[in-house]
Amino acid sequence: MTTTNAPGDPTPTRSHASRPPLGGLRFVHALAVAATVLTAFLLYVGGSVTTYRVGLAVPDWPTTFGMNMFLYDFWNAPFGVRVEHVHRLLGSAVGLATLALFVGLLVAARDRGLKLLGAAALFLVIVQGVLGGTRVTQVSTLLAAVHGFVGQVCFGLLALLVVMTGRAWVESVPAVDRGGLRRLGPILLVVTAVQAALGSWLRHYGLAAGFGLHAAGAALVLGLAAWTWLRIEGGRGELTRFVTLGRLAAGLAAFQVLLGVGAAIYLWPFDGVPRNVTFYQAVVRTLHQTTGGLLFATCVGICAWSLGRLRADGGSPGEARETVREGVLTASRADWEGVV
Repeated sequence: MTTTNAPGDPTPTRSHASRPPLGGLRFVHALAVAATVLTAFLLYVGGSVTTYRVGLAVPDWPTTFGMNMFLYDFWNAPFGVRVEHVHRLLGSAVGLATLALFVGLLVAARDRGLKLLGAAALFLVIVQGVLGGTRVTQVSTLLAAVHGFVGQVCFGLLALLVVMTGRAWVESVPAVDRGGLRRLGPILLVVTAVQAALGSWLRHYGLAAGFGLHAAGAALVLGLAAWTWLRIEGGRGELTRFVTLGRLAAGLAAFQVLLGVGAAIYLWPFDGVPRNVTFYQAVVRTLHQTTGGLLFATCVGICAWSLGRLRADGGSPGEARETVREGVLTASRADWEGVV
């Protein structure tokens, strides 16, 4: 059955046969949110593994002391084993959630780019799992540092899928970039990514040279996040979708700096010598790492909106709104809802 338009109606025609299944992108968006939330928890638990230095508490992989990891009774195990084992279980849950997201994108998404992003997310999550296991079997601090950074990249990619499958994205109206955000967004993302890599290096090696670079990077990220927020606020009339992300980036950057100061006090003098970790020290240091992941994901969102929903040309925003209103917006809304 095919729908028809009234004479003069510019809305694109749609057929029941072409209707997106599973409620369109709404269902896929829910899967993306679930995978991202699980990954946020995984970031904190994985950070706790590093904070407590229990990454090698379980010496084998993919088994746990020679047993199937899903059958191992970790509740009665020592603290370090429990933390590491929960880390592995959460990693498995994220893998399954990302697989479900990829399948959902294959079935429901029309955009080939979304499907490729889903494939990239699944591939990266698999690589991340192999990195974590190889870090154990090879007893490699370098692989542990890479594993910590790739985890944040996985989180950012899943956050991008949350953005691009959301109703706000598919129904957004193009706006003119009057604040230079098409340049500022990617710069903020790259600097934040480098800072995350430095942070992972510092957490695993704990050297004074790493602390100096990381502190300088923190100041740069805070300045860029604040400047991005101010540019967004200055054009908020046309950038309503950006306002929350801009405020979130600036707030997370400031909070991250405060947590970083606390973590530095606990870790001083950065000589690489392991020390006992109290509960509050662990919370501050691990929350610092997790907040960095949240900031990175927020910067991914800002970059996506900047490049995907801002126009570099100086054309009339009114004309752009009319074009979208006459077709693209209607079709996108129907794709998201899965209705005719």
